[in-house]
Amino acid sequence: MKQKEKKYLIWGIIGGILTMIGDCLLLGVDSTGAGSGALDKFAMIATRVSYTRIGLGAFFGFIGIPLSVLGFYALFLSLRDKETRTARLYKLSLYGFGALGGAIHVICCYLLTGIKKDLECGTDDLLKTVLEEQGGYVIPSVIVFFAFYLLCVITMILLIVRRKTYLPSWMWILNPLTLKILINMIGNLGTSAFLNGLGCSNMSLGGIIIFITWFCFMQKEGEKNDSI
Repeated sequence: MKQKEKKYLIWGIIGGILTMIGDCLLLGVDSTGAGSGALDKFAMIATRVSYTRIGLGAFFGFIGIPLSVLGFYALFLSLRDKETRTARLYKLSLYGFGALGGAIHVICCYLLTGIKKDLECGTDDLLKTVLEEQGGYVIPSVIVFFAFYLLCVITMILLIVRRKTYLPSWMWILNPLTLKILINMIGNLGTSAFLNGLGCSNMSLGGIIIFITWFCFMQKEGEKNDSI
């Protein structure tokens, strides 16, 4: 593994840890007693989390997400051919991911702030109120971000499956979307602060797992090449 790839993966791990701190600050609250719907859960959490915590959560995520994207860039650096269409699309997706990821995290924090304020002021229909107040910018922003996110996942899988990098082809299973779904499922097993924080950290923790695994395999491959 080249020194630059190692450095980017380390920065990615640091970014993932910072983002995970922000995620846990945001939703790492016990939601026992909330209704079965997602909005009911968020409403319960909003009443139990302080504005200070929401602000700190926004700060850590805004800093951490762009740093974590550097970890994904290490895969691009390890490619044998960086000029293929898939490689270029992967690189493009990382630019979008890095540029929008921190902003989306802040928007999610502001969304929780809006829910908290609506509950404090009183509202007969929370969903309608939230959509009227924030839907006009939240929905388009999320759609644009996840377009880049899905492009990142798809191109990442293709690059690994086609053995364009050091990684074995089976490692495509360790991709951001698979881990996001798995960690979120675990987080939904209960209502404790730990599980809610874990569920909210589905992207940041998933990234940390990916970067550590990539680091180990790339390091092993580099040592193998040095011994030849």
